[in-house]
Amino acid sequence: MTAFTDTTVDDQADTDAGRNAAATPVPAGGETSAAAVAPDAGVDVADQIIHLVRTWSFLKAKMTATVDPEIGSLFLIGRLVKEGPTRAKDLAEATCADQSTVSRQVAALVKAGLIERQADPDDGRASILVPSALGVERTNQHFAHRGRALEPLLADWSGEERAQFVHLLRRFTSNLETRRDEIAKAMTQSHADATALLPVARTASQSEHVHPHDSTERSN
Repeated sequence: MTAFTDTTVDDQADTDAGRNAAATPVPAGGETSAAAVAPDAGVDVADQIIHLVRTWSFLKAKMTATVDPEIGSLFLIGRLVKEGPTRAKDLAEATCADQSTVSRQVAALVKAGLIERQADPDDGRASILVPSALGVERTNQHFAHRGRALEPLLADWSGEERAQFVHLLRRFTSNLETRRDEIAKAMTQSHADATALLPVARTASQSEHVHPHDSTERSN
């Protein structure tokens, strides 16, 4: 696969932006409205993310059922290889995982010789998790295999399309991770508001205790 730099992607994005701006009608008065230049795509983005997560969850469930129920361990060591050594507590927080689950998976990885516990240079009383040479080798092999599995999806994409997709996806996920608490709060409120609009399901016991007068009022 040919590598493309962010500069190439940005140059292409600037070209596309210029082409789109030229094709955008300018309202009377000579000013282009923000909505016309950059319409709100939040709804479409949310729909596609939900669809992606559901599909990926299906794939993960298939892998867990046929390969290894501890496949989550790959995510932990992959994080260490990419981001560098860290404490178990911080690793659990970064991966949004339960600390007890992470501790169990870490113990298995240490036993397998894929990661090592070393003294924290900033605090001798604590330890950090460091991927071993074998762990780095196995993780890079996993990354390569995973990339080859997705290659058919990108077979008919141009190099520019691939590079732009990676650039924008990396930018989006970085933003999401940085602001995940804010987004979680907003989405929780959104779901609460949506649930309030749904009809309340009446239980059988509630239906039996409906007063006849109430039924008459509803039928009128």
